[in-house]
Amino acid sequence: MKVQQRQTSKMALYHYDSCPFCKLTRWSIDELGVDVELRNIQLQQKHCTDLQMGGGKTQVPCLRIDDENGGTRWLYESEDIINYLKSTQHQPISEALSA
Repeated sequence: MKVQQRQTSKMALYHYDSCPFCKLTRWSIDELGVDVELRNIQLQQKHCTDLQMGGGKTQVPCLRIDDENGGTRWLYESEDIINYLKSTQHQPISEALSA
């Protein structure tokens, strides 16, 4: 069984700089040492479009989680994102994705 130590899958955080909930989420990502691509929806229209098309709304922060099987999950709300990232540390990938 493969154990994940710092990252559960390929992840991207859709955010913008002036959002306080985004700031909290980015701080938590840094503290946890998780590898997450940052996608600012105010600086790149493509990121805003991708968020709307994939997640169904342009609410930030939003964590896009691409799993190893090609599936994508969109997770909204800073508290839910932070709890997800905390819960996936040092877990098998299959358990982390089913959380």
